[in-house]
Amino acid sequence: MIIDIHSHIGDPWYAYWPQNVDVEDHLASMDKWGIDKRCVSWWQPHNAPDKGNREIARICREHPDRLLGFAVINPRWYKDAVDEVVRAQEEYGMYGLKFHPAACHYRSDLPLLNPVMDKAIALGLPCLFHCGADEYSNPHNLHALAKRFPEATIIMAHFGEEAWFEAIALAGDTDNIILDSTGSWNWYRVLNYAIDMVGEDRVVFGMDFPAYNPGPEISKVRDADISAAQKAKIMGGNAARILKL
Repeated sequence: MIIDIHSHIGDPWYAYWPQNVDVEDHLASMDKWGIDKRCVSWWQPHNAPDKGNREIARICREHPDRLLGFAVINPRWYKDAVDEVVRAQEEYGMYGLKFHPAACHYRSDLPLLNPVMDKAIALGLPCLFHCGADEYSNPHNLHALAKRFPEATIIMAHFGEEAWFEAIALAGDTDNIILDSTGSWNWYRVLNYAIDMVGEDRVVFGMDFPAYNPGPEISKVRDADISAAQKAKIMGGNAARILKL
């Protein structure tokens, strides 16, 4: 089974993208590339995520065998953010939570996240964080959050993008950071470096569709210089365990 841990539905939050990407686009992409299940979240993390979460829940109810919802959480909502975490599981049936510190302009290590993380841990929801070299989603911030909440399951998106070397090293200093392959550098041995630092049980595959080209995203794992058993875990086995499928 191949599981894409990280993709989006809806209008994009960055201005240069020309069109909405709807559920039909996703299903066609999944069929083309052999994706069995895809985790999807609303693509405007800073703009009415509650409305987006309801829409994602509706879509996933219509396609329960293919699409798994992740609720976008904006900690800037303060107490309302905690309520949205509860709704994510109890009302929407979501499989995880999505955070985008860069788009919403908050550091991922702020104490503001404490009540949100406490509730995520209590409900057993994995937390997928955008991670990059910017000041908000920097891997050092996410590393500090993971250390503060060792019981949380934290998925570090993009191997940290431009900060991949630091991100992977910091993930290796924790037991609860999962590395997500979406949109990361495709330099030779980056994936091998990730496996060396955290082990093949803590790396998951994703496409970040439609932001990235699906071909290179799937090839970087499928055609990597690693064993078939390692590929099977990364392409779906680890995600199935984390999502309790």
